[in-house]
Amino acid sequence: MFNPRKILIIRFSALGDLVLTSPIYRELKRVYPKAEITLLSSSGVISVLRNNPHINHYISYSRKQTFKELGGLIRKLRKEKYELIYDAHRSIRSIWITWNLSGFGIFDTPQVWSINKRSLRRILFIYFKINLLKNTQSQRQHLLRPLQERTEKKIENHTELFPDNDAVLTVKDFMEKKRLRPKCFIAIGASASYPLKCWPLKNFNLLISDLIATQWAVVLIGGVNEKESIILEKDFSGKVHSVAGHFSSLESAELLRNAKLVVTNDSSVGHLAEAVGTSAIVIFGSTVREFGYAPFLKGSKLVETHELLKCRPCSKDGRGKCRNRSYIKCLTAITPQTVMNLIPKLDKKI
Repeated sequence: MFNPRKILIIRFSALGDLVLTSPIYRELKRVYPKAEITLLSSSGVISVLRNNPHINHYISYSRKQTFKELGGLIRKLRKEKYELIYDAHRSIRSIWITWNLSGFGIFDTPQVWSINKRSLRRILFIYFKINLLKNTQSQRQHLLRPLQERTEKKIENHTELFPDNDAVLTVKDFMEKKRLRPKCFIAIGASASYPLKCWPLKNFNLLISDLIATQWAVVLIGGVNEKESIILEKDFSGKVHSVAGHFSSLESAELLRNAKLVVTNDSSVGHLAEAVGTSAIVIFGSTVREFGYAPFLKGSKLVETHELLKCRPCSKDGRGKCRNRSYIKCLTAITPQTVMNLIPKLDKKI
């Protein structure tokens, strides 16, 4: 019976995808309780999985490193004599690493388990509108499939994050200064990695106005130099709070734990929220449910247009150009009132 003692898991990016890998470490430890797990990930995002009790070691890799430097990393990894490599990325870089560590498939050890990215099916759906992804499993389940196929145990796929005490205290101090009560504010994630995922800023503006009018406190959340959050903070000067670009990923997660819910584009913000048990209203435009990134909590909602748009989906991640005569019709068709109707009334008794 295969019982690996040293496991290397590879996932380089992006932030939201890394959050979705969090069940892997927990479930591997449940199946192989004596295993020592090492995570290899990009230096820019690996911090989101810090403090995870199921991960023993972290290796940060800069994507700016040269091919020669990658060779140095491979030599270091080879010395660790891993018995299992779990490729949770399946990128050119991760494949090259696994090939080198496994002797291009010649060696019996380490075993290599790799995810199926379903790239061809996505391409067929995006460019030819042939949908072979109907009834597909979530991305979390796909990431866990290499393990599930090798155990009779039921594998749980809920995500999790572990903000440390410093993050908890930072958020507590922020909330006290801003007079924010737990579960009495709405978080807004108005940005995304690429434009075709961004609900129009004017819609976020109208939504925030409605939230303020109904006495909800509003906190903007996101990364550094995200223009949407910067503009909204200026537009609502003094009426909203912003931690966008100021909080780390784990501090943001801890803040989201205290939010009633988050309204966000199809971005990492929704994944951060659900990983700490907070429901998310996630707005989908160029991407679709079938790609596997829909929210999963009972109180979460995926919001998308009901119009039958022949151009949708048009991108796997929001990159590219909109080719609809009405620019991002898939997103402009979703009104602020549609989203507002999904937000509960503020319970002043809390």
